[in-house]
Amino acid sequence: MIRLKSGVILFALLLLTTPSIADDANVQSIDAIIDAYYDVISGPKGHRYDAARDLYLHAPQAIITRTSEDGDLQRHDFATEQAMVAEPYLEGFFEVEIGRLTQRYSNLAHVWSTFEIRNTPEGETVSRGVNSISLHRYKDRWWISSWSTQPEGEEPLPEEYLDR
Repeated sequence: MIRLKSGVILFALLLLTTPSIADDANVQSIDAIIDAYYDVISGPKGHRYDAARDLYLHAPQAIITRTSEDGDLQRHDFATEQAMVAEPYLEGFFEVEIGRLTQRYSNLAHVWSTFEIRNTPEGETVSRGVNSISLHRYKDRWWISSWSTQPEGEEPLPEEYLDR
């Protein structure tokens, strides 16, 4: 219980002390929220992740699923995800979208977003993969309901996911 309380306190302090550029423009369209999704996590060595802005993009109780190249699965809530990136970056981390396939019906949307990870904005690709992002529109804005990520392994990235 003490561990949970200290995590909640750390999360609250992070939200209160981190400058944020979260605003309504980030959530008015599917393209805007996906662009913000990548922008908020990317930064140079020493970067402080903007937890408040990222929280603004995600629906309450959003679920994150990570799969590894060997098929292991990790699922957790968004607060757990944020705690993993709370410290300043030890090296640059730039997750750059290289392809997007968007499907929408009314207030629901799904985005298959292909990405590269680099240590500098224009640097060499360290890894690639696909993010599967579920969104919903509620109260005149878009929310990220959940996302899953799969790094590229032996199976190459689908060609249709590489065109933006």
